[in-house]
Order: sequence, then structure tokens, then C-alpha cells
Amino acid sequence: MLRLVVPQAVEVLNRQLEWSVAQLGEVEQALERRVQREAAGDVGTTSDAVEEPLQLAEQLEASHRLLTSTKCTVAAEEEGGSSWTASVQPGGCGDILRVLLLRLRADGQLGEVDDAIAVTDGPAAAHVGPPLINILTINDAHLQDGSLKVNDILRDVKKQWNTPRSLRHLRGDGSEDLLRVIGPHLEELEIWGNVQPSVMEEVQKMSGLRRLEVECAHNVEYPDLPLQLEELSLYSVTENQLRCVERMPRLRSLTINNYCGPNLTVRTSQHDRLVWLGVAIDTDHKPTMLSIIRANASSLQELRVFCSYSPIGYWRNYYFPDLGQELAACGLRVLRRLVLLRHVKNGPCLRQAADCMLQQRTIRRFLPPSVEVVCGVCQSQQF
Repeated sequence: MLRLVVPQAVEVLNRQLEWSVAQLGEVEQALERRVQREAAGDVGTTSDAVEEPLQLAEQLEASHRLLTSTKCTVAAEEEGGSSWTASVQPGGCGDILRVLLLRLRADGQLGEVDDAIAVTDGPAAAHVGPPLINILTINDAHLQDGSLKVNDILRDVKKQWNTPRSLRHLRGDGSEDLLRVIGPHLEELEIWGNVQPSVMEEVQKMSGLRRLEVECAHNVEYPDLPLQLEELSLYSVTENQLRCVERMPRLRSLTINNYCGPNLTVRTSQHDRLVWLGVAIDTDHKPTMLSIIRANASSLQELRVFCSYSPIGYWRNYYFPDLGQELAACGLRVLRRLVLLRHVKNGPCLRQAADCMLQQRTIRRFLPPSVEVVCGVCQSQQF
């Protein structure tokens, strides 16, 4: 094994040296082009003259910070076995490891984590209160002419002596006022109906929020999502919200329904934490759907895809005849279960039973035998 690994490590180190030299050369060329533009009087006509050398310089600076890091922690896990960890200091093997990390960064497999949302090794801050989560559910009695009776709700909460950590069915005018008061204590939030940007501005500030379900309105600009979320369910997703999802290091469960933005390529996850994904995205945005799946393929254990049986009918925009081949090309190495979601109101797929089973069988042919393929309505496998 060592005879195989050592030459590969040497090759990686040589490639990293060549890449660093080439990157430095690109910075010099970019600066030279900028000088030439200044001499020709073209400065200010394009932002590339300034942005290109700055971007390259920022990449070199990030590489330098990685090389000079004071602490490097390594973890290795055997499949179904033991775990190994080490904290490597500068010097000796530690220096070699830092160069290998540079190579991972160049290959797009190593990403920087924001200090504000970094996942710490220690336990989370303790909650001082009863062990069970206190749930506040908004009902019709909390509403008057479409507006929340915020003062009455807060008065009731105060009488109970327990601040809710879960808020469900939030709706109505004044929702942001309620969140402004109890938002800092919430871990779970479920919002009904098309949410207003003013409400999402309060949600963005909720640093303790772990689970969020929200439906957005079409063609509306929303602020960033809180990045520390662990579970997220989004309806009518915007491009900016999808970019926020890329940056969530703790996200384990994600549902995306009706992406409304332009097709985009989602960056490969650097966190390997997303284990459950549900998508309901039409054929016009299929490239984005597949990109989301590929970006998290290394960690996904269960995938749910909303799809139709045939290219005709109301749900024809969710018909994916080549879904099996396309999922097989995504590299889903640890996938255990694929669920095909339907829109059937009257029980199992009785009238379309044959189409349902044939679709399952067709998709199964392209996936490993270890992957269970089921219909979300019938909850049954094909024969």
C-alpha cells in the first residue's frame, strides 16, 4: 500500500508546486495587462482591470493563510469501524499536510468556513429550561381581521412562564413583531402562506434557529437565510436563497419546492452533512435539480423526487423519462432510498398502478441493488 501511496503523494506535491507557480504567473500577467490599459487610457472602462488581479491576489493570500495555519486537525473513519484523529503542529509532517490541503483547495474539495457559523467540536450552548420543547401554535383565535393579536399572544406566553422554542403555523400581519420578541429563543419556525420580506428580515437575525419551513412569493426579493440551519424546507425558492443553502455547514435535511430562478450550477458541498433531500422542480429547471443532487451526492442517504408517470396531463412538466440514467450519473455512492413523490389526492396510484410500477422498475435498473426505490403514495416497491 505504501509503495502505491507515497509516489501519489509526491505527484500531488509536485502538481501543487506547478499550480502555485502558474498562479503567481497569472497575477503578474494580470498586473501587466492593467499597466498596459492604464498607459492606453482605458482605466475605468471595465472592472476587469481591477478585479482580475485582486481576485488572483486574494487566492494567493488564502493559500498563504492555509500554509501558515497554527493548528491542523485530521480525522479518519473506518467504514463500520474505529475513528482516528490527530492535531498536527507546524513542522515535519504537518508542513506536508498543509501542502496537501492546498491541493484539495485547488481541486475545489476544501472550502473556508465562516467563523460566525463554524461547527465547533464542543457541545452547543446549553438551554436553561425544561427538557421538552415548548410549542406555540398560531390558530384562528390568535387572528383578528387577518392580523396577529401580538399583545394577547405575549400575555399568554408570560402567564405560562415558559418561553416557546417552537413556533408553528405563523401567519397574519404583525408576524415580524411577534418574531422580534420571541425570535431569539426559537429553535423551530413554521410559516404559513407567502411570507413577507419584513418577516424574513427577522428570521435572518435568529441565531439559535435550527429548523425552518417557509413559503416565499414569486418575484420578490428576500434577505439571506440564517446559515446555521440544520433542517430547511423552502417553497418557491429564489436564486439567492439557493446560494445561501450552499453555505450552510450544518444542514442535514433539505426540501426544495418550485425553484423560480435561472438555471445554475451548485457548488460541490464542502461539508458532507446533507443526508436527506427532497426536490419538486419542473423540467425547465432540471439542470438545477440535478446540480443540487450532484453537489451533495457524497452524503445523501435518502432522495425524494416529485415526478409524473407520463408526458401528458396537468403534471407533465414534472415528467423525467431519463431519471434513472441521470441519477446514476450523479455519483450517489451512499444512497439507500429513492422515493418517487406523486400528486394523487385519492389514495394509492390505483388507476396508474402499471405506470407507477414500470417507472420504478426502469429507474431501478440504473441504480445499485442496495438502493430501495419506492413510490411515495403507494409506499410499495415494484414487483
